[in-house]
Amino acid sequence: MAVTATLRGQFPTRQAEVTPPSRREQAVGMFVALTLVLPPWLIGARDNWAQWATFILAALAFGALFVPMADFRAWPPSPTMQVCWSRLAKFPVFWLGSAIMIYGVVAALNPAWVYFSMGQGAWLEARPHVAWLPHSMISSFWPMNAWRALLIIAPAWLATCAAWVGLETEQAWHRLIGIAAVNGLGLALFGIIQRLAGAHEMFWFYVPQSSNGDQTFFGSFVYAGHAAAWMVLAFGAAAAAMDRHLRQRDPQAAPARWGRPALVTWVWLAALVVLLVSLGVFVKPDFWLLGAGGVMLIYSWLWLRRWWLEGQKRRAALYALPALIFMAVLLGVTAGAAWWWRQGGTGASLEVNPRDASLPVRYAIARTSAVMIKDEPLWGWGPGSFRYIAPLYLGRNPLFTDPNRQGGLRFTSSFAHSDWVQIPAEWGLAGALLFAALPMWWAGQAWRLRRVLPGESWIMLGTVALIFAGAAADFPFYCPAVLIAVGVFATTALKLGEVAARPRPLLSKVMVVCP
Repeated sequence: MAVTATLRGQFPTRQAEVTPPSRREQAVGMFVALTLVLPPWLIGARDNWAQWATFILAALAFGALFVPMADFRAWPPSPTMQVCWSRLAKFPVFWLGSAIMIYGVVAALNPAWVYFSMGQGAWLEARPHVAWLPHSMISSFWPMNAWRALLIIAPAWLATCAAWVGLETEQAWHRLIGIAAVNGLGLALFGIIQRLAGAHEMFWFYVPQSSNGDQTFFGSFVYAGHAAAWMVLAFGAAAAAMDRHLRQRDPQAAPARWGRPALVTWVWLAALVVLLVSLGVFVKPDFWLLGAGGVMLIYSWLWLRRWWLEGQKRRAALYALPALIFMAVLLGVTAGAAWWWRQGGTGASLEVNPRDASLPVRYAIARTSAVMIKDEPLWGWGPGSFRYIAPLYLGRNPLFTDPNRQGGLRFTSSFAHSDWVQIPAEWGLAGALLFAALPMWWAGQAWRLRRVLPGESWIMLGTVALIFAGAAADFPFYCPAVLIAVGVFATTALKLGEVAARPRPLLSKVMVVCP
C-alpha cells in the first residue's frame, strides 16, 4: 500500500503567515476595531457626546502603542516603545496629520471675526489678528467652530496611525475587513427594519441633537448620505472578504455544495445583496448607489483578469456579460433619477430642506460657495466657519432669496454639499493642499506596491477612491465615522501589500511514496 503526500502547488507558492499577534497588537487591534465599529452606531459620531466618545476610543488605540509591555515570556514579544516611535516617525500620514492639527490650532487661536446671533438676525464683526497666519472666527462649540472641526478630524488621524504602527500580522488586517463588513450588514438590516416600521425617531425613542427636527436619518446615522457612504465602504469590505475567501479555497479540492467554504461564500454574497438593496431602495438611490456599482465593477475586473491570465477566456466572457449588464442597468437608473430631479421632481424643488437637497440644489450651493475661496484664497475663512459665512454668499444668488421671508433667504445650508469646495473655503488653499497630500501619498504607495497588492487591497482602495469621488457632491468627510473608515481601509489595503511583499519560505510539489 502506498501513501502519497502532496505539498501545495506545482509552482512555488508563498507560505501563509501564521505568526500569532503580540500583546500590543492585540490591544491596538481591539481599540482600532472599536473605533471603526462603534461610531456608526453612535449617531454616526455627529453629536458632541458621540464625537468625544469616538475621540477617546481613538486616543486609547494610539496610546496602546506606547504602554510598556515588556513581558519577555510572551511569544511573540511585543514591539518596544522605541520601535513604535521609529515606525511612527517613518509614516508620512502622521506628519501630514500633525501639520493639519497644528494648522487648525493656529487658526483657532487667531480669530479674525466674531459671530453674533440674535433672534432671526446674525452678523460678523472683525477683530485684530495676525493676517499672515491661518485664522478663523469666534463662535460656540456647538454647532461648529474651529475646535470642533479638529475634534472631527483627530479620531481618524489617531486610529490610522495606530493601525499602521500597531498591526503587523496578516490575520489582524483581514479581521478588520471582516468586522467592518459584518458591522455594515447589521447597520443595513437595522435601517431597513426602521424604514419598514415607519419609525419617526432614531432607535424609536431618540431625537439626535444635530437633526434639528429633520427626519433624514437612516439606521443610526443622522444624515442618510453619511449612512450611504459608510455602507459603500462596508460593501467594499464584504467584497474584499469574499474575494479573499474564494482565493483561499484549494483548487484541487472537490467543491463542497453545503460545506463550510460554500456557506461562507453565501454569507458574504448575502451581505453584498442586503447592502446593495439598502443603498438603492431605502437610503439614497443616486451617486452612492453608483458607488456600490463601482465596487462591483472593480470586483468583476479582478476575477476577469485572473481567468483571462489563466487561459480561461470563455469563462471570463460568460461572467463579463452579466457584470456589464448590471453596470448598464445601474447607470440607466442613476441617469433616470437625475433626469427626474431636473424635470421638477420632489428632489429638485428648492423648497426642500437643504440637508435633503438634490443635485441641482447642491450644484447651486457649491457654485455660490466657490466665491468664498476667491475672497479668502490662502488661509480660508477658518475651520468650521462655513455655516456662518454661507448666508452672506447665498443671499447673492436669486435662487436662494425671498424678500417675503424674514432674513430674505428661502433657506441656507450648513454644508456646501461638496467637500471639494468646502475644505478650500474653510481651510484655504494652503490647508487644502495638506488634505490633498493624503490621498496622493496613498495613491503613490499603491503604485509602488502594484505588483504585490492582493485582490482585496485593490477592492478597498477602489472603494476609498469612490468615496473621494462622491465627496464632489456630498460631505462624507465631515462625518467622523466615514473619515475613520476611509483612513483605516486605505491603511489596511497598503499594509496587506507590504505583508505580501515580505520574503517567505517557498513550497514546491513533493511526492513521497512509502511502501
